[in-house]
Amino acid sequence: MNLSRRNFLKGAAFGTAGLGAASAAFLTGCAPQTPTEADLAETGASTSSDYPVQVLGAMDEAAETFEGDVVVLGCGPGGIACATRLAEEGARVLVVEKTTTVGGTGLVCSGNCYISLNSQYQQDQGLEADIPAFYKEWLEAVHYHCDHEVLSTYLRNCGRVVDWLLGYGFGFHMKETPATNGLTGFAYRISQPAKDSGNRQEVYGKMMDLVAQAGGAFHGECTGTELIVDDEGTVVGLRADRNGETVDFMAKAVVIASGGYGANREMIDQYAKNPLLGRDPVLNNGEGARMAWAAGAKQPWNLGALCVDTLYPIDADHVSYPGGVQALGNVMQDAGKARMHVNQLGRRFHSEDAFCWVPTYGGTNAVACDEPYLFVIADQAALDALKDSDETVDDAYLESMTALGVLFAGDTPEALAEAVGWDPAVFSEEFSHYNELCAQGEDPVFFKTAQHLVPYGAGPYYAVRMAPTPFGTCGDLNVTPRMEVRGVEPGSTVKGLYAVGTETVGTMHNDYYWALGQTVGWAHTSGVLAAEEIAANVLS
Repeated sequence: MNLSRRNFLKGAAFGTAGLGAASAAFLTGCAPQTPTEADLAETGASTSSDYPVQVLGAMDEAAETFEGDVVVLGCGPGGIACATRLAEEGARVLVVEKTTTVGGTGLVCSGNCYISLNSQYQQDQGLEADIPAFYKEWLEAVHYHCDHEVLSTYLRNCGRVVDWLLGYGFGFHMKETPATNGLTGFAYRISQPAKDSGNRQEVYGKMMDLVAQAGGAFHGECTGTELIVDDEGTVVGLRADRNGETVDFMAKAVVIASGGYGANREMIDQYAKNPLLGRDPVLNNGEGARMAWAAGAKQPWNLGALCVDTLYPIDADHVSYPGGVQALGNVMQDAGKARMHVNQLGRRFHSEDAFCWVPTYGGTNAVACDEPYLFVIADQAALDALKDSDETVDDAYLESMTALGVLFAGDTPEALAEAVGWDPAVFSEEFSHYNELCAQGEDPVFFKTAQHLVPYGAGPYYAVRMAPTPFGTCGDLNVTPRMEVRGVEPGSTVKGLYAVGTETVGTMHNDYYWALGQTVGWAHTSGVLAAEEIAANVLS
């Protein structure tokens, strides 16, 4: 069977293929599984032989076995896009998801800067992006240390995937946001539907309905545990846990779309430079990465890179408290850029407006400086303005933030330092020096813009503990432009294994995440690319 919808997806990367079809019902009924201490200890291994893998013909029998054409682990944006693209041609896709939710992190992310280069949607409005120029800018930003071919493949295909999603009713729209790198303007980025509008849930549900109509199935509340390989090492299935019993999913290919390990405290501590735990309510525990490594996947050189973004108030245990005093360090507003940032010792360590220019850069800077959190300094006038603008900020709220170790106060700089635990002489000198720079209108060390050098007024003074909190991890698997998982040996791939979305987004980055708002776009695009490769070269 030819890929009959390939023509409407203009500029597709790969050719035609045939897809088989069979029938199966949508299913639910597999239980979430938290990794044991032994499982987590295994993540320290550097070679695939240290991880378990199931070998066909030499493994215990499962309680139940399901067969399909392709298994997709994870039902977030990447997994849904991949499953839907395959289902369009009649493939039986078994979608395995640890929760009962369709949409994953795609339901909670914001998305006012979704990269879309030369979609028909934009071109119909006279908007055209310079893809080669943007490609070069990206390479410069990551110091050329990324997979150039994967990056090019993404930029050349992201626009057509937007048009494809629009066909399902995905509510993209034009919403101009502050300038951000080369993403300025509608020619380079558009906005996703608002996360509270219900559009994402509706469209993702419609896409999964197509998967069912093509004979596929959604297996909710099911956690993958091991990949199944044949005696030649080709991935031929996935073993999962369902309420304590073993379930196998057999197919001709497996796609990892489980979203990284941003919710796994142990893996974050091991691989990331700083122990910053993702703030979104997700369950990305790293099982996809561990299974792939077990089957021979190569660990990327930048394993541990985080998608670090806007400042969130936190306590010493890295529990975040959005809202309220977060506004004192709102990095996208001029008032936030004017405030002084200090490190754990009460010393200023970077330019606050450079931090605010692009939150991702700022988060990277803080992490690179070995600062798991910083403190934003405010005066009484700033706190009064916050009370006037936010009805949730009252004395009871401020007392609660103080009790949690998020907010600190002192009538003088010395008293504030004592409240936080800094050397009063050190912070007092730093505070006075900053006010002198503001009076002079010049910052000779960090070169902060003069307009943001605003002196502090009268006390009391406040310090808010904040962290550039990550959305999640930035890739734990290397892939080819066809979304094949690269193996340990140079030039090799793990046969039968593909990966999409957050698991692979680090392929296009250095040791930090550059292109603000691009993760979901990459998930959708990589999912489509993986589906087209599997259709062309596995299911034909």
